[in-house]
Amino acid sequence: MPTVTLSLRRQTSVRFPGNPDQRYVYNPDPEDVELDDLTPRARALAEAFAQHPQGRPLDVVMEQDARIRDVVPNWETFYPGRGDERPPRKVLRNWSLLRPAERAHDVAESSAGTVSELGATKARWTAVQWLECEARTWPLDWYVVSAVGHDPVPSWEAGAADRYLTPGTALAYLRRAEHRLGGNGGLFQKLACTTDYLPADRVVCDVHQWRPETLDALIARPVTLWTVSETAAFLGYTGPSATGTTRKQLHRWQLTPAGREPGRCGESLYDADQIKALHAARRGSGRHGAAREGGRFVKK
Repeated sequence: MPTVTLSLRRQTSVRFPGNPDQRYVYNPDPEDVELDDLTPRARALAEAFAQHPQGRPLDVVMEQDARIRDVVPNWETFYPGRGDERPPRKVLRNWSLLRPAERAHDVAESSAGTVSELGATKARWTAVQWLECEARTWPLDWYVVSAVGHDPVPSWEAGAADRYLTPGTALAYLRRAEHRLGGNGGLFQKLACTTDYLPADRVVCDVHQWRPETLDALIARPVTLWTVSETAAFLGYTGPSATGTTRKQLHRWQLTPAGREPGRCGESLYDADQIKALHAARRGSGRHGAAREGGRFVKK
């Protein structure tokens, strides 16, 4: 498997309580990264870092999949007759969100010290996790070409075509489309990451990812709407308090009405597919998954 050696941690200092003058400085250790473990977008980034001496994440050349006329205001003034060309490449300089040295975190944790600036989570990230996170921080139409002064990396074309959205960017995508899921981050997390309502196109480092086409299909899909009474019947609530209990459950799920029946006595309407998905993912009570006979759990 192709491997590159990268230095993706920054120099980190640790201070100890009770002695502000006592400080230890840890220099980053290089790490071997298997390129085949990375998605194309992250792999192109790693290859660009590897073009620098000692694999340091310094200047990286980025290119945008667009035309000058679409992204440059008053392009006729600055690029006369060149509106259909690609916009000039840009250079992202000196990645600053590097992870602190892992050994520094270990020492701080065992000695009640503190690691400056970054917490334990990023300190514990592997190189693959950090690269995958960084590769999703710029817009989908931007992609890595190379390090400054170097030829394009082998994966630059594959990286340009690797356009997947993470939960945060997928939520922003739905908001721009004015889709109802885009207005509620908690509901999106529940439906997308814990139910089968919006299956991920792939999962990378335990992070769900979707293609824009998948979200477009969600936006365009036909929607069946249920009243509160119909929802109560589906959930199995009966009696005079059935609709009240249903409303409480819908509130707990953070489901907002998608419409309302006409007339003064019309009921609120909810997305039936969302209700089905959330109900199927409910944990229930008692021994999860245990069989019952006559209302009692069956001993195995």
